[in-house]
Amino acid sequence: MAQSKKNLNINDDFDLKLLLNITRKSFIPIIIFFCIAFIVAFIYLRYTYPTYQANSVLQLTTSNEAQKILPNSTMYESDLPRSIELLKSPVFIKRALMKLPLEVSYYIKGTVLNFERYKTSPYEVIVHIKDPYIYGNPIDIKFLNKSTYELSYHFNKKYFTKQYNISHQVVLPEFNLSIKINPEFQEDLLEKDYFFIINNPENIVQNYISNLNISVLNDYAKTILVNITDRNPIKAADIVNSITQEFLTYDIEKKAESANKILSFVDEQLSIVYDKLYEAETDLDSYKKKNNINDNITINNISSNSNSTNNLSSAQNASTSSIKPPPTFYSRISDYENQVLSVEIQENILNDIEKTIVKNKDIDVYKLVAMVSGSEFSGALSNILNTLQNLLLSKEQLLYEVTKNSGQINQINYQIDIQKKILLEIINSLKNNLQLRKHKFNQKIKNYQNVIDTALNKSMSKYDAIEYSKLQRIYAINENFYNQLIQKKAEYSISKAGYVSQNTILENATPSLNPIAPNKQQVLIICFTGAFIISLIFIIIRYLLHNTIISVNDIEKNTVVPILGVVPRYRKEIPVSQLIVDKKPKSLIAESLRTIRTNLQFISNEEGSKVIAITSTISGEGKTFIAINLAGIMAFSDKKVIVLDLDMRKPKIHLGFGIDNINGMSTILIGKDKPVDCIKKSEINNLDIITAGPIPPNPSELIISKKMDELLDYLKTNYDIIVIDNPPVGIVTDGIKSIQKADYPIYVFKANYSIKPFIPNVDKLVKENNIKNLGIVLNSIELPRSRYGYGYNYGYGSKYGYGSGYGYGSGYGYGYGYGYGYGYGYGYYEDESEKKQKQPLLKRLLQKKNASEKIN
Repeated sequence: MAQSKKNLNINDDFDLKLLLNITRKSFIPIIIFFCIAFIVAFIYLRYTYPTYQANSVLQLTTSNEAQKILPNSTMYESDLPRSIELLKSPVFIKRALMKLPLEVSYYIKGTVLNFERYKTSPYEVIVHIKDPYIYGNPIDIKFLNKSTYELSYHFNKKYFTKQYNISHQVVLPEFNLSIKINPEFQEDLLEKDYFFIINNPENIVQNYISNLNISVLNDYAKTILVNITDRNPIKAADIVNSITQEFLTYDIEKKAESANKILSFVDEQLSIVYDKLYEAETDLDSYKKKNNINDNITINNISSNSNSTNNLSSAQNASTSSIKPPPTFYSRISDYENQVLSVEIQENILNDIEKTIVKNKDIDVYKLVAMVSGSEFSGALSNILNTLQNLLLSKEQLLYEVTKNSGQINQINYQIDIQKKILLEIINSLKNNLQLRKHKFNQKIKNYQNVIDTALNKSMSKYDAIEYSKLQRIYAINENFYNQLIQKKAEYSISKAGYVSQNTILENATPSLNPIAPNKQQVLIICFTGAFIISLIFIIIRYLLHNTIISVNDIEKNTVVPILGVVPRYRKEIPVSQLIVDKKPKSLIAESLRTIRTNLQFISNEEGSKVIAITSTISGEGKTFIAINLAGIMAFSDKKVIVLDLDMRKPKIHLGFGIDNINGMSTILIGKDKPVDCIKKSEINNLDIITAGPIPPNPSELIISKKMDELLDYLKTNYDIIVIDNPPVGIVTDGIKSIQKADYPIYVFKANYSIKPFIPNVDKLVKENNIKNLGIVLNSIELPRSRYGYGYNYGYGSKYGYGSGYGYGSGYGYGYGYGYGYGYGYGYYEDESEKKQKQPLLKRLLQKKNASEKIN
């Protein structure tokens, strides 16, 4: 089980060389990833609308000069959190946006993107909407000349287009429209295509509020930052400036709202009291004329017979002894009547407050503050009103975060109800005190009036005196009330005029020329970082999933079977014949095969014919290529060599030598042909071939038959080396017998093709089939390129007591070894012309210069 796990996890150790090799081979995909990242960045930057930002800074301060004159201005205060919430509120933003020309959006058509022409449109649309469904629908307009334009749009799955005169009004089922040319921007009127969108007034706020940001810039300095992002820099600046300017206006209006409500109340009372005063004065004048009463004579008569008394008891004694009341009695009655009037005003205010609290569920604290302002009980109610105001403010702020039915809102509502009950109790207590004072003042007025009535009874009848006194009292009350209202109106008018908002715009928004998005540098960094991460992941995945053999080290770690040698990868396209050693005898491949030939001699150097059986795990690993070229190398050493194609299921040898496959191994093994009739000559001396012949239905039975043994015995008498190209043992078992009988069994792996799980099959093959002297050849290996040369020495070392190998400059090996060094700079090359062509241009020029100097 442990061995199975080891075979499955061959690539469990970190291999830096493997990682670098995978990275090198992933160079093209990495370049593709970065090209894709660049294309994505380019497309994003090209087809994304630029976004601009406009900023403005507000500073909150207040100053009320009227407070220096009157105490009625103490209610005007600045609140930073409330100002923030006000600036964020949709109601306020709508009020600010209504000051801007946002009803119609004008656009110019571009090749890819359409850009808004805010305040720079060459035309202006004056529209009256009939069908609200036309809102948000693009309407194309094309100016044909300076007096004619074409209007077209889609609506309700229908397409409408028609030409109109600029001076005429367009009447359509959806809207009425008039076009007005803007002479300032009409130079490109006829050159470009335009369209406009009629915006729904109800949706304007929602279109911009999401891009608006209100935040505290400095809490100590009470500064607020207002910024917005939009595709048009001019519009962004206008929106921010409109919001800040409207805040100043709104601030003055809101702060003066309480004074306005008081003044409105005073004006209402003045109108009522004036009518009553006029009626009382008219009744009094009519009564005087009717009874021929002269105020001056009556008062003088009373005054001439009066003694100066200052208390009520002396006045009563004077009336019983026929002494007239002094004129100070009238002033005292007037004072008490003024106090009664003041008490009644306070009662009316308390009654209004009580009605407001009881009838209205949502209390307007500002209205209550306005009502109690200037009254004698404003101090008693101010604390509870402030508490109530804070609770309502907390409730408003929480409603932005939670629902109306949440526990936090219910808790605040409970506290508000408690404060309302406390407020009602205080109002009832104040009303009771006012009623006691009013009763006391009325009693004093009655006592003084009795003294006056007693004095007047002597000059007129009792009924006339009472009636006259009543008319005078009503007139005096109304006159005093009217005068007090006039005084209050003057006070609050001064207070209103004295309030000046000192909220300052520290920085006005200006149109920005540089968009904040898309940020070219940031987009490129993100895209290239993404490409780098994807490339890294790609390399890591390839490394983790990599299970192909790339070097001799991969084989050495997983098998004890020795390595005969390696064959470099043929960098050009392998010809159909696959025989290349005869054309390039000095190539790296030819030299590597000579090394394999030499290493085979250390396995068995006895006299007589030798059988070389070559196989692999699967097709495509290069066993036929190795068989043909190894046979060619051995033929060059004056050995008689014959190649047998035992891969009768998929024959290829005849293609390698360009001969027919009419007869061969299959016909020999079935007894149809004699070996001598099937032997074919090649272009290389001492190299013959027996092809596979026609594909038989039972190749396994033919290979294990006695005919195969007889054939080998016959060939050994005529040839020094018999090279057998076996079928892959990983697919079929046809070649097992020939491998067992071979003097030199060879197992071929192909670098970057054969997978690592194939390697344990070699040990399994040796153990289960008792194969001796099996050696491995690694085909198509990538050799490093260097001026100094790199290489490896392979042999059989101490296992056999001797060894040999080959190398490329420097390397390592098994046994004593010896090698041939070559690489860029010296050694064996495919040919001298190719060697020169592969050298760098600068080096070739230096070589020519040195050669010319030597000649000179």
